[in-house]
Amino acid sequence: MIKLFYHPIDSAILIYFRFMAGILMSQELINALFIGKFNEYTTPKFHFSYLFFDWIKPWPYEGMILHYGLTILAGLGVAFNFHYRISSVILFLGYTLLFLMEQTEYINHAYLYCLISFWIMILPLNKNKKLMPAWMLYIFLFHMGLAYFFGGIAKLNPDWLSGSPMNIFLEARRNYPLGFIYSADWAPKAFAYGGLFFDLFIVPLMIFRMTRYLGLLLSILFHLSNVMMFGLATFPWFSLLLTTMFLNPSWPRRVPYFSRFLPKNGPELLPSPHPVLIPLLAIYAFIHLALPLRHWIYPGNVAWTEEGHMFSWRMMLRHKKGSLNFLVQNKSTLQGLIVNPLEFLTERQFQDIIGKPDLILHFAHYLRDHYQKEWKSNVAVYASSRVSLNGRAEQEMIRPGTDLAQESRSLMPYAWILPMNEDKKKARISAGPGHP
Repeated sequence: MIKLFYHPIDSAILIYFRFMAGILMSQELINALFIGKFNEYTTPKFHFSYLFFDWIKPWPYEGMILHYGLTILAGLGVAFNFHYRISSVILFLGYTLLFLMEQTEYINHAYLYCLISFWIMILPLNKNKKLMPAWMLYIFLFHMGLAYFFGGIAKLNPDWLSGSPMNIFLEARRNYPLGFIYSADWAPKAFAYGGLFFDLFIVPLMIFRMTRYLGLLLSILFHLSNVMMFGLATFPWFSLLLTTMFLNPSWPRRVPYFSRFLPKNGPELLPSPHPVLIPLLAIYAFIHLALPLRHWIYPGNVAWTEEGHMFSWRMMLRHKKGSLNFLVQNKSTLQGLIVNPLEFLTERQFQDIIGKPDLILHFAHYLRDHYQKEWKSNVAVYASSRVSLNGRAEQEMIRPGTDLAQESRSLMPYAWILPMNEDKKKARISAGPGHP
């Protein structure tokens, strides 16, 4: 095991990764500024927090500008090896804090960037050495493999295999340049099964030398199709970056201009590995292999309850739309007030929490605290969320009569989530707001 993980490889592949990853992670935040994501940290009166991280909140407006600016510069500093240690620490902290500041901004590739930036900070990717131990490459490939493998396994469910919610995604894009393909009757299942087989087999294709270039070609076609369909910012390019790391580690030396910056000399032997290295890597791998499986300990359909959904690489598996209403009742006078969530949330936040019980509970706690302070009386908070999952008819998600002000956020299953009716009868497909 030590020989496998510690045999020397050409550092060219890791320096290439450092350069491209730094640029792409900076570009991701630049894109976020242009499409308005920055406003999601500065406009709302209330921010959704991850459990145990409610002490992390966005900075005031000027602080968020500084945060974005420093993180963008840090990504470029990593790319060009400028004060690498300081840049890599700022990049990791910048990305991770942005991730934790607003839970409705959760997306799988943002989580991936946090993990990648952690290892960029830990590893000596700034060293002018010709050789590096192989485990430093494997750790990045491990994270790519996780995303694809668990993404593929999660697609082995009746909805995806029937072409849903892919049919909804395609319907919403029928006016795109390739809309004549997206609107074809065969398209939903073709895209669904194509995504399934790609996720399951791209890593094996890249591992074996005989199929490596076939895998690379399929990866290029797959991610370019995602760019045209979803416009997924930097993620397709970052995925292609990781895919090329399966190739011979010395291949960046054949890139004419880039090769000038690669170390050409260095010791042919690496120092002996620290004895705790393999155990620490094993613990790290176990945690990340277990996290995507935790939804099995919760009752019900994870796409409905959302319990165990995050950090599990469950990508593009559910489309939810519906309604969400809150009633706050003064316990002293028994008078009630129907609350308009848009008084406190942005439209994007509001649309995102529909069908997400933990976020609904989190907002109910905010309403409880807000109105208890305003009315100087204890209050009860009730909610109704009628949700359509993947085109099904709308169903009530929250048990009627549940006072969410008295319910606690926790890792335990929420007993007040009504089970989903598994009736396969679907409602008419709509291209309205939803949550892929």
